[in-house]
Amino acid sequence: MRLLHGSNVAVKKPDLKWCQSKNDFGRGFYLTPSWSRAWEMGKRRKNIKQEGEITVNPFSFSLKKAKADGLKVALFPDFSVEWARFVIRNRDEEFFAHNYDIVIGPVADAILDQEIFRYKREFPKTYLDDKNLEVFIQRVSQFGSSYVQYCFCTEKALTELTTL
Repeated sequence: MRLLHGSNVAVKKPDLKWCQSKNDFGRGFYLTPSWSRAWEMGKRRKNIKQEGEITVNPFSFSLKKAKADGLKVALFPDFSVEWARFVIRNRDEEFFAHNYDIVIGPVADAILDQEIFRYKREFPKTYLDDKNLEVFIQRVSQFGSSYVQYCFCTEKALTELTTL
């Protein structure tokens, strides 16, 4: 499968030291099968850094091989209570850490940042309860899950990527 990483620079060998924490699936190297999403992420990165050129970096990846190699994979096929809990904890909790090598699931973009803030203000002490997370899912599902992201969270996971 071909996955794409949008950036303001060419990326030949991904390196976790450049990856930020507090993202949807935690610290990791993010890719997508969508060319338009990768392009938008490259454009965003170029605007933030105010340098470089929008670059869509292609990689090859086999989920079947990664699983056969013993990597621990979390797969969220769509918005769900489990996905919501995972994203909220990754984005918000200072000391939250998961033990997945690769996480795959819907993108929670800037629009969802506002919804997370609103939701946590409404349910400050019970925001991780299943019943309340259902409310959150109802709100965010209106945005659709048109973009899937793959997060490579460990050095071991990065070895599964081949530059095209």
